[in-house]
Amino acid sequence: MPLLRFGRVDSPLGPIWVAETDAGVAACDRAESPVALLAGLRRRFPGRAPEPAALDAAWPSGGPPPALDLTGLRAFDARVYDAVRDIRPGETMTYGDVAALIGSPSAARAVGGALARCPLFPAVPCHRVVRASDGWSGWGGDVELKRRLLAAERR
Repeated sequence: MPLLRFGRVDSPLGPIWVAETDAGVAACDRAESPVALLAGLRRRFPGRAPEPAALDAAWPSGGPPPALDLTGLRAFDARVYDAVRDIRPGETMTYGDVAALIGSPSAARAVGGALARCPLFPAVPCHRVVRASDGWSGWGGDVELKRRLLAAERR
């Protein structure tokens, strides 16, 4: 059975918890404690015990985007995450744009829900998806972080 590893890595956002399998990054969490990360992993990977490890993760600091392990996620959510990973740094798309891109043009709200539950930020750059009405809002509760990330990417 493939390993499920997790560890704390440095990033421009500060330290983040990252979990990975041999297939790729399975989850990320910016929390102080890995408790929520581990609970989500146990639901998605039943029968596999997450093991602490020293991870070699260059991607949060500007390295190439990592492969992802989308095991245990909803098929719709996985399609959303794949599409969002194709948005280039400094660019944005609306929730409706992403919905159309994945072949579900009337599913903008569902795209928002998928991004709200995304366990893979920053490996999935959720901050690059914006609301059509104002070209800005959306993406969790930390609007300042979203502004900072987009501004940094546009430079």
